Amino acid sequence: MNVRTLNHASVRIADLGRSRAFYEGLLGLHTAPRPDLGVPGVWYDLGGAQVHLIEAPASGVDIDPTGPHFALEVESLAAVRRELEARGIPCLDPGGSQLWVRDPDGNVVELCTAR
Repeated sequence: MNVRTLNHASVRIADLGRSRAFYEGLLGLHTAPRPDLGVPGVWYDLGGAQVHLIEAPASGVDIDPTGPHFALEVESLAAVRRELEARGIPCLDPGGSQLWVRDPDGNVVELCTAR
């Protein structure tokens, strides 16, 4: 697997307005374009990587992409898929440009291609 860089870190929040006041008003972060993902949130550019805030309750699913995670950009997601399958590592893979796995301690890690 060829990891290239940190793509983003994502955190779950309870109140988008309150969080925006903190991240934009206090920390001075600047928003980045964000597609409609079906849940409220905001993205911030931060030196080549991003911070993603997602307003959502815990889903209770095993691998939850709306929950806290960090994303590593990889050279080839097809190669990652083959390696995960060969090693028998379960993942959440909707078939697009990203997938999610859990590390040995249960933390969610997103593996993605460049934006």
